[in-house]
Amino acid sequence: MLAVQDAVTLLLEHQHEMIRKKAVMVLIKFNHIMPVEQMDLKMKKSLCDKDPSVMACALNYFQEQIKKNAPAYQDLVNHFVIILKQIIDHRLPRDYDYHRIPAPWVQAKILEILSYLGEKDEEQSK
Repeated sequence: MLAVQDAVTLLLEHQHEMIRKKAVMVLIKFNHIMPVEQMDLKMKKSLCDKDPSVMACALNYFQEQIKKNAPAYQDLVNHFVIILKQIIDHRLPRDYDYHRIPAPWVQAKILEILSYLGEKDEEQSK
């Protein structure tokens, strides 16, 4: 795993979105086996990727981590809200629509993440 981790990390910068998405998936799997160095930073960068599929894949990592330790990720609430607003405003390609509903699975995942983040923090819930 350590032998290929650096190569996979470099693929997060690849020009093709599918390769970046697969790199995010592999790093998440590596992180399950053994903690990856600067994983939060790498996933935050992927969360801001120009391609929605890469961003949606990075949400899986944050969903797991926030479920375990929500207070450590309170600073990301605004980022998730901005992403949710972009989805609702139909700023994602129409490929992500399902019966004219913009990216419903991504919306559901973000709402679940926000529920974990706001569970014990009334101010964040607002």
